[in-house]
Amino acid sequence: MSDFMLRVEPLKCLRRDYANNECSICINACPEKAVTMKRGKIEIDEAACTLCHGCIGICPTEAIESQKFEPNLFVAKEIAFEANELKQKLISETLKLSCKELGVCLAVFDESQLITLALKSCRKITADISPCGECELNKLGRLKASIDKSLDAANGFLGEFAGKSIEINSKKTTERRDFFKTIFKRSAAVVDEINEPIEKPKTKLPLKRILLKNIIKEALEETNRFVKGDYGFSVSKTINKSCTNCKSCVEFCPTNALFYSSDFSKIYFQSGKCVDCAICNDICVPKAFEDGFEHDMSSFAFDKASTAIEHTLIVCKSCKMAFPSKEGEEICPNCEEYNSDFAHMFVTAAELEEGQKRG
Repeated sequence: MSDFMLRVEPLKCLRRDYANNECSICINACPEKAVTMKRGKIEIDEAACTLCHGCIGICPTEAIESQKFEPNLFVAKEIAFEANELKQKLISETLKLSCKELGVCLAVFDESQLITLALKSCRKITADISPCGECELNKLGRLKASIDKSLDAANGFLGEFAGKSIEINSKKTTERRDFFKTIFKRSAAVVDEINEPIEKPKTKLPLKRILLKNIIKEALEETNRFVKGDYGFSVSKTINKSCTNCKSCVEFCPTNALFYSSDFSKIYFQSGKCVDCAICNDICVPKAFEDGFEHDMSSFAFDKASTAIEHTLIVCKSCKMAFPSKEGEEICPNCEEYNSDFAHMFVTAAELEEGQKRG
């Protein structure tokens, strides 16, 4: 078995949930083009990969895993470290996030993990991005773009929700060092081996989302419940009246963010479970989905369901199946279309004779 530190968990990859899904976030973000698609599966070229770990931070379902650095475990351990009274004396007032100290690029974190850490920690959080400009791994600025996006989203939310922020150090204070050439190679002792088990969710809902929601729940009593900004982790969805109630969106939703009422007349949506994979948007034939953002953090954190659409269901007089009637129609669209296309096949001889007489 390969000792390569990165692996792809195929069951978590969105490509497996829907044949027409074209998610290529990790492929587009890799500065070395080491992440590729082969036979419908994500693969990592070990020879080309520099182990920057940027693909881990950008994957919405955490389908790419590392044996060396697990960002969720790092966040959980730092929070637990602060909670231990004996260890509190051993830590400084500032938690510095830097590639030199972590052994991986800061792109390993997404905004969810940064927000979780900042909300729970009593320390000042500093992100050192000063080496990014001259880092040889930051080809085409892709890693820096990922870091900037995560930090901007995290700080925007933290400022609105809790009046906090992550300090960003972009000022170069030291000369260029050779460690940038080797820090991410497998032979480098970048961090201690992590052996502690970490419980992973049984669904596609990523662990980073679960941690974020738990921290927001704890903070709600002391913070602003509503935010105005549009944040990628809190998407909302509504469905317009062009919906045919075909059920495909609910069946293909990988995280069960969409679900039906008991009588199938309503489709509910939970923003806290949505990973914005857009499968529902793609699979919807009439393109009935309208995307927005959830600004009520209570609804987000506690998975409160909103009604995406409500149908008036009646039984079709032709096929006897329930269908959503838009304007009081008594025959479902399928039967209506069938009757229109094949009406000539059901004309009786008497009707033909009557038609000929009239003609």
